[in-house]
Amino acid sequence: MIGGTAPLPDPNPRHWIACADDFAIDGSVIDAVLELIERRRITATSALVDSPLWPGAAQRLQAQLTQNRPGQSLARADVGLHLNLTQAFAASAGAGWPLAELIARCAVGALPRGLLQARIEQQLDAFEDAMGRRPDYVDGHQHVHQFAVVRDALLKILQRRYKRDLPWLRSTRPPKAVRDLKARGIAALGDRGLRKLAAASHFRTNAYLVGVYDFRDDSAAYWQRLTKWLRAGPEASVLMTHPALQAARGDPLAAARPMEFAVLGSAQFGDLLAQAQITLTTGTWLFATH
Repeated sequence: MIGGTAPLPDPNPRHWIACADDFAIDGSVIDAVLELIERRRITATSALVDSPLWPGAAQRLQAQLTQNRPGQSLARADVGLHLNLTQAFAASAGAGWPLAELIARCAVGALPRGLLQARIEQQLDAFEDAMGRRPDYVDGHQHVHQFAVVRDALLKILQRRYKRDLPWLRSTRPPKAVRDLKARGIAALGDRGLRKLAAASHFRTNAYLVGVYDFRDDSAAYWQRLTKWLRAGPEASVLMTHPALQAARGDPLAAARPMEFAVLGSAQFGDLLAQAQITLTTGTWLFATH
């Protein structure tokens, strides 16, 4: 068993969402995500729709999701909007901020509301134009969707556009057993406020998020984290991943992406899920049946 001791079986089987972030950031990520969907190792992917690769990537993704598979009645994966206010694509569109500046602006309410609202609308338009429908869910690149100011504008726009057919939202709250400072620091940037606002506005959210680390692990260390995460997360948790076939020059996650892809695609990952009695499914199915 790679990665140490297997997770202890849970007396109640759990349904989880395995999500690949940053879809369309580059070709290697696109190829990795499509392969992992095909192999049913991920059940959601979050799209950077302001990437110039998005329209072509969306066509490939649509084809992947609509392929008929005998005995498969459920959607193969949810596709979400990875709201982007910090990555280079956002800056080139005239509405991007360095992460530290964005956090500071949100903390004091100094984010231009009109510009923010326009960027949210543009990205939702880009998603709908390519996919022909609303996102199944919304999260944020570097978790910006939960920040004060951003979350208020985002949920108002989603309610106006989709009314009673609302996408689900990704909470960043880590399980109680996960004591990782980075995971708890991310959640501290706005998760409680997001969940409170979501509940008041009739949005569904996942229970917990795992998958946060410093992206410097080797394979053995990542397996150990996976084992702990699978023990810690209850029903309706999200495993966040960042796979790619190969490292891209200049990518701060360059070392982690191909390592994660190898782990997620391995037989051992399937064994780990089975031993933990975790079934991967989509949030759309999960929230419709709970």
